[in-house]
Amino acid sequence: MTAGDKESRRSAVFPDVKSEELADISRLRIDSNGSLEERRRQYLNQVGNPYMVRVGDVVVKISFSDSGSSFEEAFENLLSSAGKSRDKMGDMW
Repeated sequence: MTAGDKESRRSAVFPDVKSEELADISRLRIDSNGSLEERRRQYLNQVGNPYMVRVGDVVVKISFSDSGSSFEEAFENLLSSAGKSRDKMGDMW
């Protein structure tokens, strides 16, 4: 993903997207046995735009403050916790 791609995806707003075109993250399948890099690749390949997704019928825009955790840090935490949550969440991850 280029810097321009990242910026256009990050700056997407609700009226500009069609919810049916967004990935439904409740249906993602990520191999929790893969490396962090492999899990990152699987997630990005499945969602396309990591900043705007769906959970069922709900559109979710993900953003971060300039003073908090970066997207990369939060994303790595999400993927790192996927294996720990597998027992609780069944086959989602």
